[in-house]
Amino acid sequence: MLVWLALAFLLVALVGSISFAAVRGLGTWRAVKRLSGAVTGELDRIAQATSEIEGHLQAAAASGTRLEASLGRLSHSRARLNVLTSALADARSALGRVTDVYPRK
Repeated sequence: MLVWLALAFLLVALVGSISFAAVRGLGTWRAVKRLSGAVTGELDRIAQATSEIEGHLQAAAASGTRLEASLGRLSHSRARLNVLTSALADARSALGRVTDVYPRK
């Protein structure tokens, strides 16, 4: 009789431990699936952000090229303005000499 009681206890302990391990294993499996989904979602978000950054960098490079061209035109225009300003100053100086001689009313 004692042997049957020990065998019943062993069977209950075995079933209980298998059940406990199965429940814990299932919980772990679900946690791994949730983590995998979260990691996949974040990796997708990072990939999308990276592609957006790449687009912004390409746009910035194109803007830099246009800026260089604009700066070249600005430099040329400023040099031309300096020449015209110098010519205007010379003309005013010459006109000033003429008006100094010309009598006023």
